[in-house]
Amino acid sequence: MNQTIKRTLVIIWIFLTFVGTAFAGSWQNNLSVGGFNRVHVYTPDTQSSIANGRALLVVLHGCTQSIDAYLNANLEDAAEAYGMVIAVPDAVNKAGFSCWSYWQGTKSRTSGDYQNLISLANSLGSNSVYNIDIDQVYISGLSSGAAFANTTACIAPDVFAGMGISAGPSIGTSSSGALGSCEAAN
Repeated sequence: MNQTIKRTLVIIWIFLTFVGTAFAGSWQNNLSVGGFNRVHVYTPDTQSSIANGRALLVVLHGCTQSIDAYLNANLEDAAEAYGMVIAVPDAVNKAGFSCWSYWQGTKSRTSGDYQNLISLANSLGSNSVYNIDIDQVYISGLSSGAAFANTTACIAPDVFAGMGISAGPSIGTSSSGALGSCEAAN
């Protein structure tokens, strides 16, 4: 083999080694689904190893964050490793600083973005293209998204099997109504 071919093969090998599976699946950007005008959805090539189909993780942004930031957050590696579709919606009913408005309005299955998140999970879960196992639907968030994810999971435990919150208040920790506590959610 000549030196040029050897170098080319080495470069390809290095590229594949360091990139890994990050781009095995694909992003669909700015979808209109579940009552949201903008949702980024990553669909992995893999299936979940613990059930039939794929898991679904709905990821909620924090205040001042664009959902576009999640396109570079390395979510693809986890999605491929665990056979998980990732959905990142942009809040429709935003409060100041583009926050999820967790402290305003009614906290119920039929109000505002709570209704939209349930509809998003159900819409993606019923779409055969994504092949989602409805028993593996999760919600997570950062900051205001964490508060909103927490309350949404309390409002709809039949839809969301679990939640993960980061840098947000936990249940019952806010006397000013940050969560309105799950106990008060309808």
